[in-house]
Amino acid sequence: MNGLQGYTPGTETKGERGILLHRALMYGSEHDFADVAVPYLREGVKAGDAVVVITSGARTALLRERLGAEPAARIEFIGQSDWFKGPMQALADYYDRTHRDWWPRGRLRLLTEPVWTGRTPLEVQEWKRHEAILNVAFAGTPSTFVCAYDTSALDPHIIVDAAHTHPELVDIEGVRVSEHFVDPAEFYAGCNAPPLIPPPAGAARRAFASGELPGLRAFLSTESMRHGLPEGRVLPFVLAVNEVATNIIRRGGGTGAVWLWTEGDELICDVADPGRPMEDHFLGYLRPRPHQPGSAAMWAVRLLCHIVEIRSGDNGVLVRMHLKLPRPPRTPDHRP
Repeated sequence: MNGLQGYTPGTETKGERGILLHRALMYGSEHDFADVAVPYLREGVKAGDAVVVITSGARTALLRERLGAEPAARIEFIGQSDWFKGPMQALADYYDRTHRDWWPRGRLRLLTEPVWTGRTPLEVQEWKRHEAILNVAFAGTPSTFVCAYDTSALDPHIIVDAAHTHPELVDIEGVRVSEHFVDPAEFYAGCNAPPLIPPPAGAARRAFASGELPGLRAFLSTESMRHGLPEGRVLPFVLAVNEVATNIIRRGGGTGAVWLWTEGDELICDVADPGRPMEDHFLGYLRPRPHQPGSAAMWAVRLLCHIVEIRSGDNGVLVRMHLKLPRPPRTPDHRP
């Protein structure tokens, strides 16, 4: 077995209680999943950790049965569809629950199974990025994240990148260092490497500069409603784009442009700064800090949007915001 000395599935060594452990649980059957997960959870209950499981209803039922009533009663079970709605929302929920509920009780011992099926290629990429960011966002905290991957069902590229985003792997053979782990900053940069496809020719466009933000806000309000954004979401959207535009005027090139269009069930907004490039070190993913100009604005923008993409280079900065639009009601089928 190519494992780490002193480790078995589901146990922590004494010296690790103040650091982050982030592992990918690789399993090929429900039996293998339970054989690794149940000892891990039992050990957490015994140690007095805050033990949390985020997975499907079927996996929850399996774990409850194998754990028994008393240990299961001391574990918080959360439905994966409720938690994994979007990568930024999940990250913000982790921040909130760890500080408010879990760390005050001791070390966090988390078992999660992210939702990969039914995702678009962009969504899959952003969930992979999410796994890399966890290594930075929770570095130095008393937490163990074990993320389950069904090797018999998931696409091979998801399994490959799990080894890139998790410092350790665990299966029925034990825990081992991931030889293919990639520095989170490098993985993050790789996600930003492909260029973004330009807006379609019919996209609404408006340029802006200092003193022109009121007109930009009016444009955004009119166009977003025309494209189907619900009235209650228009003002937060307008303010979020206004924040990005304000940062461009104050700290970027001083002028920029906005494009707005729809694609499938998304409203997409590009904000471009043709001036100097921007240092994007997990911008908007880590909680805002006073010494990081613009971090609070991008944190708010990411929380508002389904996905935010950033590209920065010799041609300046492009921020692309994706917002989910409500699905139109189904037309009743009146066929006999």
